[in-house]
Amino acid sequence: MLPIACSLEIVVVKWKPNNWAKHPLSIILSRYNSVDWTLIAQNISTEYQCLQKLTLAYGTINRTVVTENWIISIKPYRVYVSKKSESSFLVYSSDNHDSTPDVYNNQVIPIRSQIKWFIVRIRSEDFKTLEEHIGHPIQIADNVKLQRSRTERFIELFCDQVSQKPVHNGYSSAELEDDVCAGCLVNPPDVKLTKCCENSNDIVNCTSCQCRPMWCVDCMAKWYESRQPQNDTTIWLSSKCTCPLCRQLFCILDVCPLENSDLAKTN
Repeated sequence: MLPIACSLEIVVVKWKPNNWAKHPLSIILSRYNSVDWTLIAQNISTEYQCLQKLTLAYGTINRTVVTENWIISIKPYRVYVSKKSESSFLVYSSDNHDSTPDVYNNQVIPIRSQIKWFIVRIRSEDFKTLEEHIGHPIQIADNVKLQRSRTERFIELFCDQVSQKPVHNGYSSAELEDDVCAGCLVNPPDVKLTKCCENSNDIVNCTSCQCRPMWCVDCMAKWYESRQPQNDTTIWLSSKCTCPLCRQLFCILDVCPLENSDLAKTN
């Protein structure tokens, strides 16, 4: 243990002078503000503490965090940072598995030449979520064929079913003009839970939800899927779920597109 301790001490002594100016992370941040890199650190710290950030885990240690303006890759011995608006994203390879979700290897390429590119590894199920938080499409290398995850396939089927339902016209566009989905904080709400199914004597019946529209159809589909038995997908569409807010029971027949939403226009 003594050689390791000595090595660590040497590293600390090398990094500590001038307020840690020679630390690898400090050097990266100084590329964004050569006068005072701590201002960038404070900005990232503030955004990191925000509840709206996206955190994707890969394994027990690696984390990818997307804040309002930054993408951060946290690895066992290194932290990488790049400004979202100054970065391009490329899936250059994928690891395919039979029993677990595929893994996509993404290269984050900063525009600033002084900042080194880095790799983030994410599960296939997190690809769309990452793309939404980045704010623009992720490029895919020609030799990579992405497999749609089970969640993505279910969302497509869920959306198709909802788009065929009668529209709910209880809210005007003006009433929801500034609203965003409570799940993704990106898309506008476009569905309303309204009891449309018939009661049955054989099962627990759905109930009436009085919540205002707060969810986009994609996030509602993800919520619905997460509440279903994961070992039997054949019963998902006929199963029930609870409202994310009031916990009233609903089924897929009770999810209606909002009038004037893009979802209703596909009807």
